[in-house]
Formats: sequence, structure tokens, C-alpha cells
Amino acid sequence: MNDTPINVVETEWSHFWSVGELKEGQKTLKISPNEAESARLAQRLGLLSLDKLEAEITISHGAGEVRYNVAGRFSADVTQKCVVTLDPVQSHLEDEFEAWYADSDAAIPLAKARHEKLNEKGHGELPILEERDDPEPLVDGKIDLGELVTQYLALSINPYPHAEGAEEVMKAQEKEAKEDAEVKNPFAALKDWKDKMMRGEDP
Repeated sequence: MNDTPINVVETEWSHFWSVGELKEGQKTLKISPNEAESARLAQRLGLLSLDKLEAEITISHGAGEVRYNVAGRFSADVTQKCVVTLDPVQSHLEDEFEAWYADSDAAIPLAKARHEKLNEKGHGELPILEERDDPEPLVDGKIDLGELVTQYLALSINPYPHAEGAEEVMKAQEKEAKEDAEVKNPFAALKDWKDKMMRGEDP
């Protein structure tokens, strides 16, 4: 038996749930970060603010199973900085997620064991395992539901938010940059003049 203490790492929003609390085959719960946790998450995710984040999660575990299925849905209101005008951009996000967990000391699923064996024998490029066949490890019998939701929230955030009117600003900036480039390059005007002369056009 391994008596080495397990280091449980907390993140900006850790909501640990012990699988020992699963008395029946399924448990549903709702989680949400507090004000301080939301502020830390906003900083981590590059947001001006995380105005709301709520998740409803169902954890299930079949009889005789070594894996725990975590499925849920989150909704969030975020405020970002427009990449063009730097004005605040508010967005409402919703998405579903699913993950699998298992005790690292539990039996390795047959599909994973077969996949690893084929990989050792050099059977070319093998397909990626389904997540249920390659579950995340439980840490001290716990699942960090807050970190799980945060990771899926990060995938849903628009990396290039645009405020209203940003397209017009971009076009104006591009036009200005083009005009500046032409002014700074007198040879471009000379080349244009020579091209017209070669074609017999009036300069």
C-alpha cells in the first residue's frame, strides 16, 4: 500500500467533491464561484470580469464500475476587452461538458491496456482513446469540479471579441496604414507613373 501523502492542488476556483459521498448510483449538484473566486478566474482567463458562472453537474457510478462519469452544463456572463477598440464586450456563454474519472490504483480499462500494448509494438499511428477508456485520476478520492468547469469555460470564450463598430474601425485603420505606407515610399508613386507610361496612358 502506498502511504505517500497526496498533494491536492487548489486552483483559482477549486470545488472538491469526494466520490465517497456518492451513496447511490447518481448525484446532481449545482456549483458557482464566490466573488473572490470569480475575480481570480477573470484574471486567469484574461477577462475584464466574470459576472456570473453557474454549473449543474450529475455524477454517476455504475455497480461494479471503477469509473465515475461527470456530465453537466454551465452558463456564464463574461466581460472582455475588444481586441480593436479596447471597449468592453459582454457575452453570455452556455455549453455542455463530460468527463471520466477513476482511482489511479484501480484496474486499467481493457481498451486502454490494449491500446498501450499496440503502441509498444509500434503499430503505426493509433486512434486517440475515448475519454471513458482513459479517465482522469481521482486525487485523494476527490474530483475538482470547479477546475473541470473552468477548463470548459476557457474553451467557450471568444479569443477575439469585437465591440459594435469594430469592423469600421479596422477598415479605417487599414486605409490609414496603406496611405501612410504610400507616403513613406516615394518609389511606389514613381513605379506607378512608369507603369502608366509603358502602357501609353496619361500619367
